[in-house]
Amino acid sequence: MSVPLTAPSFDDIRAAESCLKNIIIRTPLLKLNYDMPGIEIYLKCEQFQLTSSFKVRGASNIVKMLTAKEKENGIVTASSGNMAQGLSWIAREENIKCKILVPDTTNEVKLKAIERLGGEITKCSFDEWFQVIINGQCPMLDGYFIHPVRNRHVMAGHGTIALEILDELPECDAIFVPYGGGGLITGIVSAVKHLKESVDIFACEAETAAPLSAALNANEIVKIPIKKSWIDAIGHANVMKEMWPLVKDSIDGSIVVTLKETADALKLLIERNHLICEGASATALAAILWHYQRLLENNKAGLRRKPGDEPIKVVAILTGAGIDNTTIIKCLNGTL
Repeated sequence: MSVPLTAPSFDDIRAAESCLKNIIIRTPLLKLNYDMPGIEIYLKCEQFQLTSSFKVRGASNIVKMLTAKEKENGIVTASSGNMAQGLSWIAREENIKCKILVPDTTNEVKLKAIERLGGEITKCSFDEWFQVIINGQCPMLDGYFIHPVRNRHVMAGHGTIALEILDELPECDAIFVPYGGGGLITGIVSAVKHLKESVDIFACEAETAAPLSAALNANEIVKIPIKKSWIDAIGHANVMKEMWPLVKDSIDGSIVVTLKETADALKLLIERNHLICEGASATALAAILWHYQRLLENNKAGLRRKPGDEPIKVVAILTGAGIDNTTIIKCLNGTL
């Protein structure tokens, strides 16, 4: 019988912080150059990470935990790009092989980045790839399999983001997290709720694939239809069953944003703060700009501290920068 997946403990996250101290970058927390009444918006810029994504945190933490025996045949993962880059980078640092199973929908920017970092790519259909994600094993590739989401040490590495946020902005009231598989938000929650329980944590999803919102509304995992879009780093047909118990009662809700809202948020990031990030990242800012104020007004945000003389301080986690030039141009032209 398999052991149920558990969220990382706060000690796990502190240990990850120590492990990653001389490996990853402490990314900047920047204030958005945009006035929103009663709210100050900050941006945790994980696109400035070594591999242009937060995933290098979890990837490095788990690889550093492996024994020499576990690493002797190299490591394997299934990833649409960001985890693949993180593992490829740390594998190169550790001088071990890294084999990546990618869905054939992965964009060329991410594929080239994986190859540049030394990852060995094997392509398959999205359905085949997703089956590997569900089963948690990759029989077609030889090596130690590292699940991109369902791994306590991966989640602990991601949770170090929250330590940095609260160290720099201890008065933080809410954090908005793009939701893909649930590993990032579980790591964030595990750290934040230990340090400052009053902070609200919201998942952010795109309208084309929002399985967490559907599951929260139904109070159970449901399969939903998904549509392919330019937001390609998040969104599946359903929440992973192993992640559902970790997420459902620990977050303050999921906010679903439209493609237009996400494109407008990305355009704002580029024009106001001169920041480039992928579509998944922009969902967090879109949730704040076009949904959070309404939730506050309707007293549905779950916010512990109500708006007053002091502005509410919120953070959008910008998870990565895997976006191509054509998409950026369309965004700036308003044709995305």
